[in-house]
Formats: sequence, structure tokens, C-alpha cells
Amino acid sequence: MKKFLKFFGGFVVLILALLIILPFFFKDKIMELVKTEINNTIDAEVQIGDLSLSMFKNFPNLYVELENVSVVGKNEFANDTLASVGSLYTAVNLRSALSGTQIKVGAIVLANAKVNAVVLESGKANWDIVKETDELMVEEETGEVSDFKVIFEEVRIEDFFLRYADASIKTVLIMDDLDLTLNGDFTVKSTNLNVKSQITGVDLDYDGVKYLKKADVTLDAVLEADLQNMTFTFKENKLTLNELVFGIDGNVGMLEDGYSLDLKMNAQEADFKTLLSMVPDVFRADIKGIETNGTLALTAFVKGDYKEEYMPSFGAKLAVHKATLKYPDLKESINNITINAEVKHPGGDLDLLTADVNSFHFEVANNPFDAEIHVKNPMSDPYMNGLFKGVIDFAKIRHAIPMDSIKIKGIVTSDVSFSGKMSAIEKEEYEKITTKGDVKLKNFEFSTPDFPQGIKIISSVLNFTPKYISLTSFNSKIGTSDIQLTGKIEDYIPYILKDKVLKGNFNLTSNLFDLNEFMNGKEEVKATADTIPLTAVEIPANLDLRLVSSMKLIQYDKMDIQNVNGLIVVKNSKAQLTDLSMEMLRGSMTMNGSYSTKNIQKPAIDFGLDVKNFDIKSAYESLSMIKEMVPIAMNCSGKISSDLEITSLLDQEMSPVMSSLNGKGAIHSKEIIIKDNKAFNALASALKNDKYKRISVTQFDMDFVITDGNVEVKPFEAKIAGNPAKIYGTQSVDGKLNFTMDMKLPKEELGKEVNQYFDKLPGFDEVKVLDVTVKITGTVDNPNVKLDLSKAIKQAQEAVAKELERRAKKELQKKGKDLLKSLFK
Repeated sequence: MKKFLKFFGGFVVLILALLIILPFFFKDKIMELVKTEINNTIDAEVQIGDLSLSMFKNFPNLYVELENVSVVGKNEFANDTLASVGSLYTAVNLRSALSGTQIKVGAIVLANAKVNAVVLESGKANWDIVKETDELMVEEETGEVSDFKVIFEEVRIEDFFLRYADASIKTVLIMDDLDLTLNGDFTVKSTNLNVKSQITGVDLDYDGVKYLKKADVTLDAVLEADLQNMTFTFKENKLTLNELVFGIDGNVGMLEDGYSLDLKMNAQEADFKTLLSMVPDVFRADIKGIETNGTLALTAFVKGDYKEEYMPSFGAKLAVHKATLKYPDLKESINNITINAEVKHPGGDLDLLTADVNSFHFEVANNPFDAEIHVKNPMSDPYMNGLFKGVIDFAKIRHAIPMDSIKIKGIVTSDVSFSGKMSAIEKEEYEKITTKGDVKLKNFEFSTPDFPQGIKIISSVLNFTPKYISLTSFNSKIGTSDIQLTGKIEDYIPYILKDKVLKGNFNLTSNLFDLNEFMNGKEEVKATADTIPLTAVEIPANLDLRLVSSMKLIQYDKMDIQNVNGLIVVKNSKAQLTDLSMEMLRGSMTMNGSYSTKNIQKPAIDFGLDVKNFDIKSAYESLSMIKEMVPIAMNCSGKISSDLEITSLLDQEMSPVMSSLNGKGAIHSKEIIIKDNKAFNALASALKNDKYKRISVTQFDMDFVITDGNVEVKPFEAKIAGNPAKIYGTQSVDGKLNFTMDMKLPKEELGKEVNQYFDKLPGFDEVKVLDVTVKITGTVDNPNVKLDLSKAIKQAQEAVAKELERRAKKELQKKGKDLLKSLFK
């Protein structure tokens, strides 16, 4: 007995050892086999993290798990992950596998998988990765049917993510989380399959329109399955889309090259409120507690074969009859909501599809609004016709729809109808298009807490024709600003439907335009002396607008800009200014140039400015560019004129990026007064003469060049405090100064210390004016001023030499006279 126990114990240990070791003997062979088969069939980069084999996780079955599998595309889809699988696992019955006739497995589970399906505009898909082969596959007909079977109990999909982006039809579908369970008896020819599926976070975007956002979909169904013929018939089932509940009748069949479909779907809930469940989650809070009544009918069908080049017939109908909608705590309701819409396709070419909104009607406080739209031939040459007609009183609308802190009122009246083909629009055959009617807006007012000044449109009339919209009047006020606008908007239909270029010609007039109201708020503007920061404004690429402006007064910060006249052309993401003239800073300016946002992260300017008689102090305080380029202008008074050409990138606050600033120009002035300037204060200290703390600079013409933000001032002559001077130098992009002033100063202005030294020199009393060089270095905020007296010393040396020469000559002459006298005694 003791020997038997030892033998039995040893046998158990051996079996356990084999159960642990044997899977590892087969693991590498299985992994190599899988990789070889994948490489032979798939044209993509496939990575398998790990293959796990275990006899213990599901004993006596063999547990098999693939982990961290990824499929990455090639060529156009290089570095684009098509799919990734966190885990794919099952348990195989070893006895059934050894039988050679069937393999029994437990549940097949796919967990934490992500699929990123992409279709390019060309129609090429990133999942088309199966290698083509020239070998012709021939099935040998033996007359015998294989009895080999794979039997499984259940299929589960857990935490599955799908993103489908099809650029060819401008569609993006996202399923954030899919969970699916499918079970039944797969060993028989016919059976009932139980399907339970839940999808959360469903987004559907078609051609830029968001039809679903964070929607929820569930399916709980029993399918009658003919596994021999692969047809599945819906029996008990319930499909929900948010709160919409559908019943499905019919069947689905598997074909060699597609599917056979015969399905009908009907909304089981006939309450209008269920339609509101389709509102995206982000707006759900706005409809909470809403009161509704009215009936809803929603049906859909699909019938026929679905193949790669052929579509089955399908259609859908939505009917809402005399529904009402009322928000809690609001006195008005939206009444008589009627919708009759239908989509039909007879099968085959998708161009045969038609879509019709036969009626869309609602009323608010007895003000009706109606719309219709009909579309056919959507793929080849879309034909559309429809109308918009009705009255909207915004004052009553805000009592029917909650608008929080928004204040709005005014009446819009519309009566517009249209019809025509897209080809006629593209060919500009406007005689084949019908568009007529008008939209009128009267006494419209709108404001919000973020836009407290609000906008008032006293009256506006838009007249519609196929080619253009005529803006016959637009009289408005924004805060204290008034704007009057007239003109035409051309090619608006291609702009709306095909994102083509919108053209327009306008005349704009205004008596007062207060830019401060569009920035930090008027009260804040008055409280600060700093320049108000702007933000970069993007100019759309698909605009071609011509604006002739005439504005009497523009207020910006503390500046009054008067009599603004000129032409502004907006085209290709650029605003081009032509002869835009204005009066400002007690002078006038004419601008020519452009502002471009082709790269909105780096807006660019290219301007020429002709400035006449600007008040220099006002210019320095109001224009940050003058502070950067001409720091000597600080604490100056007087008039300047300038010719300036500049190019520069701008930052996001519309200030020049100084390292990108290039240009050239000139500044002219008859006289300016400089006081409390750090550089001249330092000069006064060096000369020991307070006279230079407040000096006048008489007429000068200064030329300068700007290279990558570095300013070079060419030599120019002026009189500083009545003394001649030549000035030149540079200011670097980081604000470092290197200026020189060659001055002619009366020697008494050099101070007592210098004159005490010079006065001892013979002949110096004849020198009245000295050449002095002033070197200004350092920075604008901390200038360093040094006097260079080398020229003055040279002058002194020359005066001494001249005096000594004069004295020697005089002494020689005296000795000569004395000698002559002694000779002729």
C-alpha cells in the first residue's frame, strides 16, 4: 500500500508536470504557424504580443489566448493602425480535438478591441489588405461531405470601439463601446439564437452635419436561424435608439457575394416625445421636463440583394401630426408641429434615391412657419426645390424656448422659393434656376452678458434671385456704433451647397464706430492707459468681397480716427487695403497693403504707410510699433511725417513679431521737443548741464532700414538745442542701442571740469566750438551715455601747436629785429 501511494503520488506529479510543460512545447510552433499564415495572406504589419496556453485556467480544457494583436497599414496607410485586439480567448476540449471529427470550445471572447476603418476620397479602404494571388483555387469534388465540425456555445464581444471614416461619402461613424452576446445550439441545422447587444456613444456625421451625438443603441432579439442555408429570421425582438423603440420583421440571408435582405422596422412608441430623445446629450438638459403631445409614425424597410455594385430597395417615412411642445415655466408653446418626410430608393443605382420633406409646419403665438424641400438624383446631378415661408416673432419665441440670459426681439418675415439642378449652378446657367422672394427683418435686438452692447437691426431687406441676394437696406446699431450696408451677395447657392467662393460688393457707411466695445468693454478701456490687446481674426479662404467704406469717426482706445475712406478687398484669406485714408493723431494717414491669415497661427502684414503731421507724443502712446521701432520718440512733442514700408508676422494679440519685421522708411519733422528721456538725461549728467534734459530738435529727415527687427538709422543732420549734430546708429531686435551723435558744442557747455583742463592750454581761448562724439549704448530702459572727447582734444592740440608756432615765430621775429639793430648801430 505504501509503495502504491508512492507510485500514485509520483504519477500525479508527472501528470501535473506534463500539463504545465506540454503547452510550452507547442506554443512556439503554434505562434510560428500563425505568423506564417498571416504573412502569406495579409499585406500589413501584424504584431502579436503573446500566445498563452494553459491547462489550469479551464481544466480539463486547453485555454488558448492571443493578446495585444495589432494590424498597421502600409503605403497610404503607413503608421495607421487598422485594428488592435487586447485579448481573444477560448477553451478547447482536448478529447474532441483528438477525435478528428469535431472541436468543442467554450465561449469565444473578443475583448478590448479597437477598429479604425478608413476610406480615402479615391474609394480605397485601409482594410483591403488581403494579398492577391495568381493561384486558381480548385475544390476537389469527392462526392463526400466532411463531417468535421467546430462546436461553440457562445460568442461574446466586450468593450469594442469602432471608428469608420469614409471620405468618399463624407461620413464618419463612431461607436464608443459595443458589447454583444450571441448564444444558441450551433450543432443543429436550425435553431434559435439569442442576441443581446448594447452600444453607447454613437456619433454619426454626414457631410458636416451631426445626425447622432452620443446616442445609445440596444438590440434584444431571438433569431430563427437556418444554419444550413444561412438565413436568419427575426422573431421576438426590440431595437432601441435612445428612447425610440422599434420592432423588426423579416429576415437576412448570407449570399456568396453579399446579403439577401427583407426587413421592415416600425416605431412601437407613437408618442412625439420619443422623437426628442434623438437630441444629442449636450442639449438634453435643455429639454428636461418638457411637455409634449401629438402622434408619431416612423417606418423603414429594406428589400432585395445587397452586393458590392448593387443596392437593395429601401425607404423610410416620418410623420408627426399636430404635436405641441411646451417648456416648463414658459407661457408660450410651439403648436401644430407637423412633419411629413420620406426617403425612397427603388433599388440599384443610388442616383435613383429621392428625399422629400413634404411639409414642415409649426406655430408660435399664432405666427406660422412652413418649409418644404425635395431632392432627387443626389449622386449625379442633384435637383432641389423647396420653400421657406412664415413669420417669426423673436419676442414671442423667447417665451416658448428657454434662452437663459439672451435678450432678443424683432420680427423676421420670409417668403422664398427655389428650384434647379446643381449642374446649372456650377455652369452659371442661372436662367435654368428659379429663386425668388425676400427676407425682411425689422426692429431686431440681440444681446448677451458676453455681448452686453448688443446689436440692433432697425431694418433689413434681402431680395433673392438665382444669381445673387440683393441687400437693399441694412440699418443697424452695435452699442453706440451705427452701420449702414448695401450691396449684393453673388454665387450664394454654390457657397452653401458646394462650399464654393462667396462673392460680394458692398458700400459701408457709419457715423460712429467704437472699436472699444468689441474688446474688453468700454468701462475697462477708460480705466486703463494701456493699449487694448486684439486677437487674431481669421479671414475665410472662400470669400471674395469688395467693400467701399466711408466712416466719419472710429474710436479706438483713446484715439479718434476720423473720415475713414477707401477700398477693402477680402480674397484668398487676405484683406487688401487700397488708398484707405484717415485723419488721426492730429494728422492724416493713407494705407496700402494687406493682412493675411493663410496661416492663422502666423498672420502676416505687408503695408505701406504715408503719414503726415502726426502728433509724435500721441503716436508713441497709441501705437506700440512706434515704441518698438523709434524709442527716441518717448516723451517727445511735436509733429512728424513718415513714409514707411513694412512686412511682418503677427502674434496672437496682433502685435508684430519683431524678429520677422522688415522694411524701410523715413521720418520727417520741422521741430520736436524731447524731455524726460533717459538717454538725454544721461547726456545732461555727462555734460553737467541740465539744459539737455529738455531740448529741441529742429528740422530733420531721418531714413532707416529694418532687417529682421534690427533698426538701422542712416546718418542725418539736425540741430539739437541749437547745436549742429549728425546722428546715426542701430537698435537690435532685443532692444540694444548703439547710436552715435557727432555734435558741435560751445566749449562752455562741456562743464567746468573739462574747461579747467582746456583753459590752461595756450591758444585755447581762440577755440569757440568743440567737436564732441556722444555714444549711446545699453537698452531703451537703461541707456548708457559716454562722451568721446578725442576730437576735442585733437582740436586743443592743434590750437596749442598753432599758438606755440605763433609765439615762436614772434620770438624769432623779435630776435631778428634785435640782431638787425645791433648790426646797424
